[in-house]
Amino acid sequence: MSTAQDRARATRKSAGALRRTQLLTAAAECFDEFGYAAVTVEMIADRAQTSRPTFYAYFKSKDEVFLALVESVSRELDVTQSLTGLEDATPREILAATTRAYLDALFSLGGIVSLIDVTASVDAGVAAIWTTAADRRIRAYARYLNDLPAGTIDPAFEPERLVRVLGDALHHGAKRWANGSDAERERFIVDLIAATERLLGL
Repeated sequence: MSTAQDRARATRKSAGALRRTQLLTAAAECFDEFGYAAVTVEMIADRAQTSRPTFYAYFKSKDEVFLALVESVSRELDVTQSLTGLEDATPREILAATTRAYLDALFSLGGIVSLIDVTASVDAGVAAIWTTAADRRIRAYARYLNDLPAGTIDPAFEPERLVRVLGDALHHGAKRWANGSDAERERFIVDLIAATERLLGL
C-alpha cells in the first residue's frame, strides 16, 4: 500500500473518531437538557450538526449511544483517580488531589451523572457498566490504602468499606451541590477532604 493511501486511511480514521466524539458530546448535552425519554436520534444529530444517516454510521440506536456515553463518563471518572504525576506525593496530598479531581469532574458533567444513576436503577446494561466502573475505582483506592506502610494511616474501619462510604458521600454530595456557587462547591470539597482525613486517621 502506498504512503498516500496510508495517510488517507489515517485521516479517515481520525475524522471518524472526531465525529463519534462529537455525537457523544451532543448526546450528553441533549440527555442532560431534556432527559432520556424526550431525546431522539434526530435531536442528537442536529445538535452534532450532522444527519441521521451519519448518526447510524456510528451507533445503532439511542440506547447504544447512551451506553457509549456511560462508558465515556466512567472512563473520565477513572482518570481522576490516576496517581500519574503524584508518585512522590504524600498520602494527604494524594487524597486531596484525587478527591478534588473526582468532584470537579462530577460538577463538570452536570446532570448526566444523575441521569445515569436513575437509568442504572432500571436498566441492567447501564447498571453493569456503571457499577463495574465504580467498583473498579473503589478497589483501586482500597488497594492503595492497604499498600501504605504500617502506621501511615489509622482508618476508622476496614479500608474497602470505608472507601465505599466515602465514595457515596462524594458522589451524592456532588449531585446536591452541582448547581451551587463556586464558593459552595469549594466549601464542600474542603469539608469532605477534612472529613476523609479524619476517617483515615491521617
